[in-house]
Amino acid sequence: MTITRLAETKKGRFAVFADGEFLFSVHKDIFLSRKELELGRQVPVETLEEIRLEDEAYSCKEKALTLLEYSAHSAGRLAEKLRRFYPPETVELTVARLAELGLLDDLDYGRRLAADLLNLRGYSLGRVRQALYQRRLDRETIDRVMEELEDIDQVGPIVALVKKKYLPKLREPQGRQKVAAALQRRGYGYDEIREALAQVLEELPEEDAEGED
Repeated sequence: MTITRLAETKKGRFAVFADGEFLFSVHKDIFLSRKELELGRQVPVETLEEIRLEDEAYSCKEKALTLLEYSAHSAGRLAEKLRRFYPPETVELTVARLAELGLLDDLDYGRRLAADLLNLRGYSLGRVRQALYQRRLDRETIDRVMEELEDIDQVGPIVALVKKKYLPKLREPQGRQKVAAALQRRGYGYDEIREALAQVLEELPEEDAEGED
């Protein structure tokens, strides 16, 4: 095919026309690096397709870096977003390359996310696991993160949560059962809930503790 026209677009890309028809546009960096893209030059179809795919990969990487600059992502979540704009094979290669460069680290991401959810938002371990899954971390990574949290104190956070949010309900008739059910919905385990409520009730005035049932 013969390059018959090259035109800069409003977005700063370069539109490539061959044999009088528009083929594709490429990023300025791709345009300057590919000497085949010059007026009147005969270029094999295979080479033109190679250039198009090179630009696609370049564009996908730039999009990925923009997303990562805005906020941290797991590899799975990043790929999910990129697939809205690019073919799966291009996304897979881009994500793999970013991981090689150390720009994506699911284990580190999972650890930091779990710490934030536990310490800043008071999540139970069950809810942390669910959140990691929702962020598209793979099962192996989730299991590793959760194994590191096995010995973490869950009673203390439950006590703090009850004092902050559930004391009025705890004083209601059947209050202990209601609060326990609410905490279970948050993903806390039965044993931890029982121990935490016992601690809170011990600190309540005697008349409140007696009236909670």
